Amino acid sequence: TPKKPAATVTAVPKEEPAAATGGEARDVRLYWVRVSDDSVIHLEKTSRKINVGDSPLTATVRTILKGPSSDDLNRGLQSVIPPGTRLLSAYVQNGTAFLNFSEEFQYNPTGAEGARAQLRQIVWTATEFDTVKAVQILIEGKRQAFLGGDGIAIGKPLSRSDLN
Repeated sequence: TPKKPAATVTAVPKEEPAAATGGEARDVRLYWVRVSDDSVIHLEKTSRKINVGDSPLTATVRTILKGPSSDDLNRGLQSVIPPGTRLLSAYVQNGTAFLNFSEEFQYNPTGAEGARAQLRQIVWTATEFDTVKAVQILIEGKRQAFLGGDGIAIGKPLSRSDLN
């Protein structure tokens, strides 16, 4: 009898849940970085109107993960959050936002300064919400002591003052 051909398996990337189509459009504040001529990374706040659906924090963090708009890019703004990073879940408890990212978040190709800047992008953006005073970073649902191999402590909630 003839052999059946081996089945071909194609990996399908995990999709993020579709954004809610209902809900209000609202201005949110996002933080991007600008790298100066002397290679110093500066944080810069922008505003963008997005559909926030049922969870303004989740919608805002997912927007920053998508990257800067063409207008932001034309102004020299960029993101240092590792490409492919996804927000898996988010909730706020007692003033702390628990943001659960995919594993890509922990591997910043730009080194320690880039990793610190990515944390600042996330913490500054999340703490624009009145209900958020600090951010606990989770990777694939687990609390990690450090971000990547650069020794930046993420084992406890981070406030803006922790990253100045």
